[in-house]
Amino acid sequence: MDSRYMFSISKSVRNSNEMQPCTPELLNAAMDSQQVADTCKEIADKLQQVKEGTLTREAFEAIKAKLKAENLPVVCFHATFTDGHRCNQSAVPSGLSIYDMDHLTCDPREYYYNKVAGREVELGIDYAHVSPSKEGVRLVFEIPQGMTLAEAQQWMATQLGDETYDGCVKDLARCSFVVCRDYVLYYDEEELFAEREVSMAVTNETIVTPVSASLLPPADDQSFEDNFNGIKYPQIVRAMEDILGGVPAQGARNNFIFMMSCYLRYVCNDDPRWIAQVLPRYGEDEQKFVATVRSACNRPQTKTVPDVVTRALDLARKKQQIDEAVEASGIHAPKPPVMPEKLTKFMKLITKNVPAHLKPAVAMGVFPALGAHCKGVKFRYNDNALVEPTFMNILVAEMSSGKSCVNEPISAIMADIKEKDSKNRKLMKEYKEQYDTCPSDQQKPERPKGLCIQWVKSDMTPAAFVQLMADAGGRFLYTRMDEIGLLNQLKTNGKGNNVTEILRLAYDCGDYGQERVGTKSVCEDVQIRWNWNASTTPGKCRKFFGDAMLDGTLSRMSFCTIYTDDDRMPLYGIYDEKFQEQVQQAVAQLNDAKGLVVCRKANALAAAMIEENRQYSALADDDVYRELSYRATLSAFKRGMVLYLLNGQKWCKEIEDFVRWSYHYDMWCKMWIFGEKMRRAMDLDKAVMLPGRRNLMEFLQDSFTLDDLNTVRRAQGMKDDGSAQLRKWLSRGYCTFNPATQQYTKSAQFLEKHQKAA
Repeated sequence: MDSRYMFSISKSVRNSNEMQPCTPELLNAAMDSQQVADTCKEIADKLQQVKEGTLTREAFEAIKAKLKAENLPVVCFHATFTDGHRCNQSAVPSGLSIYDMDHLTCDPREYYYNKVAGREVELGIDYAHVSPSKEGVRLVFEIPQGMTLAEAQQWMATQLGDETYDGCVKDLARCSFVVCRDYVLYYDEEELFAEREVSMAVTNETIVTPVSASLLPPADDQSFEDNFNGIKYPQIVRAMEDILGGVPAQGARNNFIFMMSCYLRYVCNDDPRWIAQVLPRYGEDEQKFVATVRSACNRPQTKTVPDVVTRALDLARKKQQIDEAVEASGIHAPKPPVMPEKLTKFMKLITKNVPAHLKPAVAMGVFPALGAHCKGVKFRYNDNALVEPTFMNILVAEMSSGKSCVNEPISAIMADIKEKDSKNRKLMKEYKEQYDTCPSDQQKPERPKGLCIQWVKSDMTPAAFVQLMADAGGRFLYTRMDEIGLLNQLKTNGKGNNVTEILRLAYDCGDYGQERVGTKSVCEDVQIRWNWNASTTPGKCRKFFGDAMLDGTLSRMSFCTIYTDDDRMPLYGIYDEKFQEQVQQAVAQLNDAKGLVVCRKANALAAAMIEENRQYSALADDDVYRELSYRATLSAFKRGMVLYLLNGQKWCKEIEDFVRWSYHYDMWCKMWIFGEKMRRAMDLDKAVMLPGRRNLMEFLQDSFTLDDLNTVRRAQGMKDDGSAQLRKWLSRGYCTFNPATQQYTKSAQFLEKHQKAA
């Protein structure tokens, strides 16, 4: 049958009854549309947020589906429709087929250039583009003579060497979303719109529909979504399988398919075609499978969503989040997670005067100063321990990167404390002068009580540190240092640099003090409440904490950095009196807070994060991440509680998003700075714990290979190259070698001696 066939186009996937023949002018106009370009860019931006850990996969899928449906035109390359209504019954095939490769693990352009580029004519490809999600590739090609759509797609998969591909494109009414011109990989306009001969095999496919289509009621739009509220259907199906006890053995699968179909009705719009698309066949005959699905959909259905469905959605959502974390976790991303766009009122205020790339450093860096305003405030963590807002933040960035950006915000927060300290320092100076000028035959004046100085210098002796802590009367001391090395100025008992002991106690509000016999010596027992900020470069940071990889110091710190590709001078806002007044009004809420502060939603969030981190650590098999995650979650919880106080003790979505982001951001920084160094330290620590060397022959079968020996060596913490060891064994007669089988065999001499020794 020789005739000119065309494909069709519509303004939206929702206008299935407004399909019209597609001309070059219509397709080109759609690809060059500003709305299409803006939509593709918006989807790409959201995908980047997923990769950076600031947007969940489920949220991305929901946003993507909405943007595509509302803004992108659709093309049905398979056919035109006699009545303009997109359905198989009125389809006139075009002789073209689409081939989709979705959810690629590599860059879609890389896939195309490696497998397709240069072979377009050979494969009959007329048009190719990156999918709107930027995670897949779509090829539009001419169907080889005598093939159906399904056979043509299978043929293309074979030509490209793909083991899997999207097979849900077998019906003529399947449509594709139009993408912007920048996404187009190949476009032969003349061939795409050329006359072509449509074989009988393709034509028959429009008349004799597949078994599933004949048994199931027709659908106007068979381009079903691949997710339910952002949760991928395969995740939902697996979750339901788990809840229902797993996939049954052969013979009981018909009832299982019926049960699964009944539950899937609630998430597939009660559409049997949709259910058939997402539900595996479980080895069942296709005709019997479809009949079972139809039977389930004909069954009376309650409006109340069953508990199984609710539990399955919750389980699927959690598993999907874990899978996404393992696949593209923020800790492995090339740059830190992006801070949420929507912030609390206070966070907007405190970060408003710095450029975007400095906002994360300021947002993380202000918490030590904020915590210093909380006297007697405690939070109950999920393990029922009472914790206080202890924060020690280190800004790690390259030289001349803008590390001073935190100074002005911190100064605005500490303004009230600085004013009080100024008065008390003056009184303390007067006391010292009186003490020094007092004649020796007169009674010396007593040290004034209640002279609390909170903002202290890093250059202080242990005695001064203890005395200042005692004078504070339960308040926090605060220190700001321009370099992490200034911590060395505080050394306990003059015995070298063991300042990390104080840092660990400070995070836990641990007991500290000193006993002296001198009448003028400081003898106090205090709880350490000391928050501080410091900054440094990555190299100096690793060097400073070089001996503290595994003693718990790092997990108690919070880290931030400055990341930017822009080398222009940053432009700051103005820190005026109005700004300081606004900050002080907010900080007053921290000064007013007292006693135990409880927020159930904060604890619920912490519980969810603890479970997510536990599962991620297990799936990723990362001991370093696991060790760091415990206290990182606690620190994130504390940050959330401080924001809760600053927000008038009202929890909101902005606080939750910030808490999650701050955790992932802190963990990213720690893994970036210390990850590999901690792994080496852990490996060394485990190696030290191994018992003395044993006879490696004891771990091998009587006949073994070099690979077997290497496996044993690795298990014993040794290098995995056992070639030299085998040569020694051979020279000493412990074993023999068979070149034909490449196997080593323990010698009779060795076995006799070994058995006697045993």
